[in-house]
Amino acid sequence: MSLQTRKETTMLALIQDTDHCLVNGVPLSADEIAAFHRHGFIKIKGFLTAHAIEALKREAGARVISARDAKSAYGDSFNRLTYDLGRTEVLKRIYSSTAFRTALVTLTGHPLIMTESQSFELTAHQQGFAWHYDSLSFRYIRPQDAAFSVWIPLDPIHNAGQRGGMAYVPESLYSAKANFQLASLLSRKMAAGLSVEDFSAHLRGIFNTPSLLTEIFEEHKTQDDFALGDVLFFSKSLWHRSEPLLPGPLQARLAVTIRFLDWRSRLDKTLFEGESESGGGVGMGVNWGKPTQTAYGSQFTDIDDGEEIRTSRHCGPII
Repeated sequence: MSLQTRKETTMLALIQDTDHCLVNGVPLSADEIAAFHRHGFIKIKGFLTAHAIEALKREAGARVISARDAKSAYGDSFNRLTYDLGRTEVLKRIYSSTAFRTALVTLTGHPLIMTESQSFELTAHQQGFAWHYDSLSFRYIRPQDAAFSVWIPLDPIHNAGQRGGMAYVPESLYSAKANFQLASLLSRKMAAGLSVEDFSAHLRGIFNTPSLLTEIFEEHKTQDDFALGDVLFFSKSLWHRSEPLLPGPLQARLAVTIRFLDWRSRLDKTLFEGESESGGGVGMGVNWGKPTQTAYGSQFTDIDDGEEIRTSRHCGPII
């Protein structure tokens, strides 16, 4: 064996060992896959190793800054945040690992495009996000294009204790797919210079928090405890909200979210503009104001409306 061959073999072994230290191979049954497609979410137990959680917490902790200093619209909802985790080496190793790709592709049935990663920190009494779906994170693709998030709590979540996790409504009971369609229709009216205020006023009475649906969401919500290493994988159309962190020994709760697109997703410039103007609220009839942070979807200037995201040179890695 040549010296070069030995070096390549050693490097491959190191990479494989690193992957194994970060992501556990998790078998998924046919029933679990079917439940994910029916409900729009799945808790994957023990998916990440203690080494991965420690590395993510170190990277996120070094990058999060005050939500107010970042001039974020979430300054009253979160203590610290960052939108700059996607380029970190540990995150790249996690989402490119064989075990990670295998689990997600098994659940979705198709390859995925990794887009971006954020981290949000809650402290006691902060509310986090009210009931919502991921309109702002996926505003640049068509309503019919599938997209997903992996939510990774970096502190234990105990709903009978300090809480600080998430609540979600199964899509089998109520889905936000129609809200994405409404956002698309209303964005097209806005692009034509037409007012959507009359229509939006009715939507606000239904979807804003509190609203007519809030009580129903609370009645039918699902909540899970999360040990370190457990993750939540969910669809862009899943209605969900943050659980406040109650006073107790845990001073803050840090979590990381990684976003993914169906690799066949196509650019929707009109929806991007409409949702950007409203802070992601068009489909709910609300206007939270234009976000100050850089939008992931704004970079696709080298492809035309309706073209596949993967044809852009700015497309993220495909897993």
